[in-house]
Amino acid sequence: MTTWNQTRREFVKTSARAGGALGVLGAFGSAACAGAADRPLRILILGGTRFIGPHQVKYAVDRGHEISIFTRGQTEPPFFHDYFERVEHLIGDRTSDLSALEGREWDAVIDNSASYPSWVASTTELLRDHVDRYLFVSSISAYADFAQVGIDENYQVGQLSPDEAEDDGGYGPRKARCEQYARDAFGENAINVRPGLIIGPGDNTDRWTYWPVRVDRGGEVLAPNTPVDPVQNVDARDLSEWIVRLVETPGTGGTYNATGEVQQFGDMLEEIRGALGADATFTWVPTEFMQEQEVAPWMHMTNWTPPEGQTVGMNQVSVAAAVQAGLTFRPLADTARDTVEWWNTLSEERRAEPRAGLPADKETEVLAAWHASA
Repeated sequence: MTTWNQTRREFVKTSARAGGALGVLGAFGSAACAGAADRPLRILILGGTRFIGPHQVKYAVDRGHEISIFTRGQTEPPFFHDYFERVEHLIGDRTSDLSALEGREWDAVIDNSASYPSWVASTTELLRDHVDRYLFVSSISAYADFAQVGIDENYQVGQLSPDEAEDDGGYGPRKARCEQYARDAFGENAINVRPGLIIGPGDNTDRWTYWPVRVDRGGEVLAPNTPVDPVQNVDARDLSEWIVRLVETPGTGGTYNATGEVQQFGDMLEEIRGALGADATFTWVPTEFMQEQEVAPWMHMTNWTPPEGQTVGMNQVSVAAAVQAGLTFRPLADTARDTVEWWNTLSEERRAEPRAGLPADKETEVLAAWHASA
């Protein structure tokens, strides 16, 4: 099997064709010059080639840090290929082969890739005496539910059932158990970051990308429920840069919700439309009608869940602690423009098969049914 380590020079040469055109990398980078860190660090990134990883690599290298990434060597980063020429590539497998990490020391670890507790258990056991700080990228899915507004880091997390093997449990409880392993190994030097929906250039899920791409296409857009429904997300660059700054700084241990500020869904769509200069119009279709038409929250209506019952707080999580610790947010208009610019660098085949969002024919069908029912 061909690995990234074997082919990275070839990808630098062909980056424009591969969706990482060097001419547009500036748009995908930091909102401002990264600047030098107070002290260069040796940072190990577990993962690093998907979505937030490349943004972390670029920002950390720009700040003068020495970066190692540990991957299986199978995934090419979507952009910043020249930066990946400047980092150490360690090849292994979180499930079976950590030998590349043995006998090494780093100042900090950023764990992007673990969603299974056994992965965190094994890496923290190996690295606990060789690393100062360990940051685990968790998820707000770690919470037991979203039955209240303003959930902070002290809210109850999901639990694995007694008869459930920890790697076989649900995604949220697994993330919560991963956090516990990090705390057990690193104590006050463990940092658990719980993002919500991560958005922006490099999104490999299309869960938010659907909206700027759809708005940019113009015409009548089916929008979920009402314009005042809450929405919350965080730009991958804001999250990644803040993560790097967290591991640079002693005394930042603890747990942080790291999604964005709460916004109304209508305001989000209007900001996207304004940023793109699009001629889209929005038709707000009630939850009950969408259910009848089998339009699913989150999968079809991405970045949206009904603001009621067990999901009332999902897009209204408190990020006060993260903001106090330095998390900042760029204008959503910038994210929308940059996301569409990045999307347009992808192949026609990739753009023809989005991984989330409402298919165009289904949207037309549901809008017609809604207007007929009015």
